Amino acid sequence: MDDVYRHDREKEKARRMFDSSEARKAFENVLNHDTLMSLLKLEERGTLERIQGVLESGKESVVFLVEKPDGEKALAKIYMNQAGGFRDMEEYLRGDKRFRDFKSDRRSVMKEWCRKEFSNLRKASKVLRCPEAIAFQENVLVMEMIGRDGKPFPKLKEVVPENPEEALDTVLQQMKELLQEEQLVHGDLSEYNVLVNEEGEMIWIDFSQGVHKTHPEASRLLERDVENITGFFGKHGSDTSTEEALEKVIPGTETSEPPYNL
Repeated sequence: MDDVYRHDREKEKARRMFDSSEARKAFENVLNHDTLMSLLKLEERGTLERIQGVLESGKESVVFLVEKPDGEKALAKIYMNQAGGFRDMEEYLRGDKRFRDFKSDRRSVMKEWCRKEFSNLRKASKVLRCPEAIAFQENVLVMEMIGRDGKPFPKLKEVVPENPEEALDTVLQQMKELLQEEQLVHGDLSEYNVLVNEEGEMIWIDFSQGVHKTHPEASRLLERDVENITGFFGKHGSDTSTEEALEKVIPGTETSEPPYNL
């Protein structure tokens, strides 16, 4: 990995940007100089001002809680340029007609992956509640913080739905609208990628896997999304089968075979 800091002035800028030495060390442990430059550019653009710490860490990305110049909290999702499996990510991207004009090197793939989630969030926000996509720079995506007092709302898996049948119908209708109106499939929808606010509203998150409906894997991914979400609500009392749920999202599936024509 590149050294994070190549000049003393970069280290000083980073010292001012990070809210604590713990946040700075967390960044230094997993990220590199190129990512630091992206964060500094976002700061120069007035997108973010302070980085306060890690909220979530995975194989492909790290999510930091950040503060904007107006004092509002936001999230910076940083896709790690050294993430494994980027060749699979490249193939996944090239199957989506929106994202084909990019180089095959690791940095270019991660930048395009970041741009993909930014675009998916913008499209999804037209038909359902999801984080607002604020800006992106190379492999850094800045988006709305969904929560209160710097803490995200609980995930659906941590909540007992009051009316599982009604909640499932709501999600299925949103899936249908996302497909019909924005030609988009979430691709990784489950109780782990839905937040629930204090009013019981469900907010979809993590659109990095989202694909255009013409993607070769779109039908399979949509089936998996329906199966995941139907299975969760089934555990809480819903009587809707996966086949019935799929029919609500894609009318005509009861009399056809996969892959379905989306």
